[in-house]
Amino acid sequence: MNRQSSYQNVVVAVSVLGLLAIACSSTLPMQPANVPAPPGSIIYSSDETGNFEIYHLNVNSFVRTRLTDNSSDDVTPFYFPPAQFGYVSDKTGRNQIYTMGLDGSGQEIWKKDDKYGLFTPGLSPDGAQLVYVVQSTEKSSSLYITGVDGNEEERLTNAPGMAWDPSWSPDGKKIVYSTDAGGDWEIAIVNVSDGKMKALTENKHYDGHPRWSPDGKQILFESDRDGDWEIYVMDANGENVRAITENSSGDWLAAWSPDGKWIVYASNRDGDDEIFIIGLDGKNQRRLTNNFTQDRFPAWVP
Repeated sequence: MNRQSSYQNVVVAVSVLGLLAIACSSTLPMQPANVPAPPGSIIYSSDETGNFEIYHLNVNSFVRTRLTDNSSDDVTPFYFPPAQFGYVSDKTGRNQIYTMGLDGSGQEIWKKDDKYGLFTPGLSPDGAQLVYVVQSTEKSSSLYITGVDGNEEERLTNAPGMAWDPSWSPDGKKIVYSTDAGGDWEIAIVNVSDGKMKALTENKHYDGHPRWSPDGKQILFESDRDGDWEIYVMDANGENVRAITENSSGDWLAAWSPDGKWIVYASNRDGDDEIFIIGLDGKNQRRLTNNFTQDRFPAWVP
């Protein structure tokens, strides 16, 4: 799998049905009886206008707000406390990290790099640092860390191949990420203090998009180990792997709810990517979007 293509080649031709997505979307299901409502809201990217824009959605009321409006692709949104969202956009012709207010106001570039593309950023638990991918060639990228002001940049990984999708441990001491340094995509952990790396998965299948749980005990990830892409969870040491989703469609791009009880993810079970949430036990699945376009890169907002 070409991981770069998954994120850079995100423009999908929109059909006539896609242009009518909002008007033709069907009624979304209500919260199952006797099941506590999930907390907060999510941000995600959708190409319903012809290119990817950022949207904010309340997971209980389904009230949705469009936050970006331009001709570029805006992807991989994340919460940037105390009162901002971050995302990646190709507005300058090269993917860079941007910030904006919670209502979409004040959009500006966070750290411009005219030579390299910046991808898949993640904020440290204390809000003081940002980890992100710097891609130097089509088949080479590394993780970098810097202060939230963009200064004091430090390279964290230096292995051959690609490093992607970093996620901090809750204590801020480690970062889990995906890498193809061994020839296929696996999940690894790197120490922030000394850059020492430890592999968590090792098999012939794709394992990627890892996300550390809020309590630090588990890691969420996607894998095609059963023949199609599913969402899995494992202990933080790589043991006790179990599936959260089990179906014949592609489930990917998962993220934790702030309380660690829910998972939000994208699934193509109806022919295009939609956003779903599901309990950590694999029960009480709930669909959040329903249209004919691509809804991807969901992230939970506290």
